[in-house]
Amino acid sequence: MPEYQRKDNNIQSINKQQEKKKIHYSLLTFVLIICILELAVSAVNNINKNINFAAKIRGLEEKRNEELDKNKQLKSEIENFNSETTLESIARNNLKMAGENEILLIINKPKADLSSAENTKEKKKK
Repeated sequence: MPEYQRKDNNIQSINKQQEKKKIHYSLLTFVLIICILELAVSAVNNINKNINFAAKIRGLEEKRNEELDKNKQLKSEIENFNSETTLESIARNNLKMAGENEILLIINKPKADLSSAENTKEKKKK
Protein backbone atom coordinates (compact mmCIF):
# COMPACT_ATOMS: atom_id res chain seq x y z
CA MET A 1 0.00 0.00 0.00
CA PRO A 2 1.22 3.38 -0.84
CA GLU A 3 2.03 5.74 1.95
CA TYR A 4 -0.62 8.33 1.13
CA GLN A 5 -3.31 5.65 1.38
CA ARG A 6 -2.07 4.66 4.82
CA LYS A 7 -2.19 8.25 5.93
CA ASP A 8 -5.67 8.55 4.51
CA ASN A 9 -6.76 5.39 6.34
CA ASN A 10 -5.19 6.63 9.56
CA ILE A 11 -6.96 9.97 9.24
CA GLN A 12 -10.27 8.23 8.53
CA SER A 13 -9.85 5.88 11.49
CA ILE A 14 -8.95 8.82 13.73
CA ASN A 15 -12.02 10.71 12.49
CA LYS A 16 -14.23 7.66 13.17
CA GLN A 17 -12.81 7.33 16.66
CA GLN A 18 -13.40 11.02 17.30
CA GLU A 19 -16.98 10.72 16.03
CA LYS A 20 -17.55 7.69 18.28
CA LYS A 21 -16.15 9.66 21.24
CA LYS A 22 -18.43 12.58 20.40
CA ILE A 23 -21.43 10.27 20.26
CA HIS A 24 -20.44 8.63 23.56
CA TYR A 25 -19.90 11.99 25.23
CA SER A 26 -23.21 13.27 23.85
CA LEU A 27 -25.05 10.22 25.23
CA LEU A 28 -23.30 10.54 28.58
CA THR A 29 -24.17 14.23 28.70
CA PHE A 30 -27.79 13.45 27.90
CA VAL A 31 -27.93 10.79 30.65
CA LEU A 32 -26.27 13.18 33.09
CA ILE A 33 -28.81 15.91 32.30
CA ILE A 34 -31.67 13.46 32.84
CA CYS A 35 -30.16 12.42 36.20
CA ILE A 36 -29.78 16.04 37.29
CA LEU A 37 -33.37 16.81 36.31
CA GLU A 38 -34.57 13.75 38.23
CA LEU A 39 -32.63 14.88 41.30
CA ALA A 40 -34.11 18.38 41.03
CA VAL A 41 -37.66 17.06 40.75
CA SER A 42 -37.08 14.73 43.71
CA ALA A 43 -35.67 17.59 45.79
CA VAL A 44 -38.70 19.79 45.04
CA ASN A 45 -41.09 16.95 45.90
CA ASN A 46 -39.27 16.28 49.18
CA ILE A 47 -39.39 19.96 50.12
CA ASN A 48 -43.14 20.04 49.43
CA LYS A 49 -43.67 16.90 51.51
CA ASN A 50 -41.66 18.38 54.38
CA ILE A 51 -43.74 21.56 54.30
CA ASN A 52 -46.99 19.56 54.25
CA PHE A 53 -45.86 17.29 57.09
CA ALA A 54 -44.73 20.28 59.16
CA ALA A 55 -48.18 21.87 58.71
CA LYS A 56 -49.90 18.60 59.67
CA ILE A 57 -47.68 18.27 62.75
CA ARG A 58 -48.51 21.82 63.84
CA GLY A 59 -52.23 21.15 63.37
CA LEU A 60 -52.06 17.90 65.32
CA GLU A 61 -50.06 19.55 68.13
CA GLU A 62 -52.66 22.32 68.39
CA LYS A 63 -55.44 19.75 68.46
CA ARG A 64 -53.59 17.72 71.10
CA ASN A 65 -53.11 20.83 73.26
CA GLU A 66 -56.81 21.67 72.94
CA GLU A 67 -57.74 18.12 73.93
CA LEU A 68 -55.34 18.24 76.90
CA ASP A 69 -56.94 21.49 78.05
CA LYS A 70 -60.39 19.98 77.63
CA ASN A 71 -59.25 16.92 79.57
CA LYS A 72 -58.02 19.10 82.45
CA GLN A 73 -61.32 20.99 82.45
CA LEU A 74 -63.30 17.74 82.52
CA LYS A 75 -61.18 16.41 85.39
CA SER A 76 -61.83 19.56 87.40
CA GLU A 77 -65.55 19.29 86.62
CA ILE A 78 -65.52 15.69 87.82
CA GLU A 79 -63.83 16.75 91.06
CA ASN A 80 -66.37 19.53 91.52
CA PHE A 81 -69.24 17.21 90.67
CA ASN A 82 -68.13 14.67 93.26
CA SER A 83 -68.04 17.23 96.05
CA GLU A 84 -70.72 16.99 98.70
CA THR A 85 -72.23 20.43 98.08
CA THR A 86 -72.64 19.76 94.35
CA LEU A 87 -74.33 16.44 94.97
CA GLU A 88 -76.60 18.07 97.52
CA SER A 89 -77.59 20.86 95.14
CA ILE A 90 -78.34 18.32 92.39
CA ALA A 91 -80.49 16.32 94.81
CA ARG A 92 -82.36 19.43 95.91
CA ASN A 93 -83.00 20.86 92.44
CA ASN A 94 -83.40 17.90 90.12
CA LEU A 95 -84.62 15.16 92.40
CA LYS A 96 -86.81 17.41 94.56
CA MET A 97 -85.27 16.20 97.79
CA ALA A 98 -85.06 18.00 101.12
CA GLY A 99 -82.40 17.98 103.81
CA GLU A 100 -82.84 16.94 107.44
CA ASN A 101 -85.43 18.96 109.34
CA GLU A 102 -86.63 20.58 106.09
CA ILE A 103 -89.97 20.50 104.40
CA LEU A 104 -90.12 20.58 100.59
CA LEU A 105 -92.86 22.74 99.16
CA ILE A 106 -93.52 22.53 95.40
CA ILE A 107 -95.94 25.00 93.82
CA ASN A 108 -97.12 24.19 90.31
CA LYS A 109 -98.87 26.86 88.31
CA PRO A 110 -101.75 25.63 86.18
CA LYS A 111 -101.23 25.86 82.43
CA ALA A 112 -104.28 28.06 81.98
CA ASP A 113 -102.68 30.74 84.14
CA LEU A 114 -99.51 30.60 82.07
CA SER A 115 -101.37 30.93 78.76
CA SER A 116 -103.47 33.85 80.04
CA ALA A 117 -100.30 35.61 81.24
CA GLU A 118 -98.78 35.16 77.80
CA ASN A 119 -101.95 36.53 76.15
CA THR A 120 -101.86 39.67 78.29
CA LYS A 121 -98.21 40.22 77.37
CA GLU A 122 -99.06 39.92 73.68
CA LYS A 123 -101.98 42.36 74.02
CA LYS A 124 -99.71 44.90 75.73
CA LYS A 125 -97.18 44.67 72.91
CA LYS A 126 -99.84 45.46 70.28
